[in-house]
Amino acid sequence: MGGKGALLLVLGFSLIFMVAGRNFNSMATSTVENFASYYSDTKAHHLASSGVNLVTNQIFLNYALANGTFNYELDGGTITATLSTINVYQNIKQLTSTGTFGDVSTTIKIILKPSSFSKYAYFSNSEGANIWWTTGDTVWGPFHTNGQLRVADRPVFYGKVTIDGRLVKYSNSARPQFLGGFQTGVHVTIPSDGVTNLGTSAQSGGGYITGQQLVYMEFRGDSIRYRYNTSNPWTYVLASSFAPNGAIFAADAELRISGRIKGQYTIGASGTGGNRGKVYIDDDVYYNTDPQVDPNSQDMFGIVTARDVVLTDNAANNNNVKVQAAVYSETGSFVAENYQSRPVSGAIYLYGGVIQNARGPVGTFSTQGNTTTITSGFSKRYRYDDRFMLASPPFFPGTGKFEIVSWFE
Repeated sequence: MGGKGALLLVLGFSLIFMVAGRNFNSMATSTVENFASYYSDTKAHHLASSGVNLVTNQIFLNYALANGTFNYELDGGTITATLSTINVYQNIKQLTSTGTFGDVSTTIKIILKPSSFSKYAYFSNSEGANIWWTTGDTVWGPFHTNGQLRVADRPVFYGKVTIDGRLVKYSNSARPQFLGGFQTGVHVTIPSDGVTNLGTSAQSGGGYITGQQLVYMEFRGDSIRYRYNTSNPWTYVLASSFAPNGAIFAADAELRISGRIKGQYTIGASGTGGNRGKVYIDDDVYYNTDPQVDPNSQDMFGIVTARDVVLTDNAANNNNVKVQAAVYSETGSFVAENYQSRPVSGAIYLYGGVIQNARGPVGTFSTQGNTTTITSGFSKRYRYDDRFMLASPPFFPGTGKFEIVSWFE
């Protein structure tokens, strides 16, 4: 029994080692196959990502890059990238990049939209020699100036601040609060054709007014009323019929606006003589559905002008003023009329953004120690409309660049 038992024991162990060896060999083979598969998958993914980078770099260098297919051979694999326009109205593009390594392919799809100046809560080409951000001034959202940023006491900036000039303090006690970050050496060029493009869009499917020196326009929800002087009766129109594509333009005219906006519109004016090319805000301009209350609001408004956007000095605007819009002044400023002599008028409650060539004054202040007091005009409460990061009012001026708004793998 001893000899047979030893033989059975040896045979048993041999069988166990044979099974274990087979399993070990299988595991080793599987590990190699998994590694090879992972390597191919990773290489294919990197190739697809490289295709995105190669084509988006061409778009960065050439905003007008034509749609088409781009083929590359790289690092032992191939790339096929296709650029197409999926929304002609908004010039939204789709880039599909497929990377292939061996018999493995990976596809990445991105959506690009034209970058709009509405993405800024505040933008200026220059800040002026004696205009200051001070205590009580608060800006939510992205902030940029190509000039010097002048601060007194404790203004608060919640979004990222970028400047091309330098930070100038009114006194050594100035302590601006940059809660979203601060960066110097950044330059963004304001275009010279933003107003012209809006006018062209209004002519080809919007509301286009010409031959008038002065235009009054009030938004009334679904409708608009307008007239050309205070002695004339109002003309009433359905807003969607008056401007089907959302562009409204007064050519070579002074434009005065107010009211409650329902829908998506951009209004503007051109001109150079007198007050032509200026837009006056005679009373609050605000959304029918406030996106601060209802995030699903579809209302969106832009004001685009060749010269100044002016807060009128009148009774309606001397106890706070509400502006819900992206405001764009191509060669002028966002400014309060008679800012030095009008009474203390409360605050500008702006929900959207201000883009201007040169920063305009909206009030005056005095400072004593750490206390700042408004002595005429307005303090500022500028809050960014977060929707403008991905969307913009119709035909609002663009930066001449595209932005990636979605990435699918």
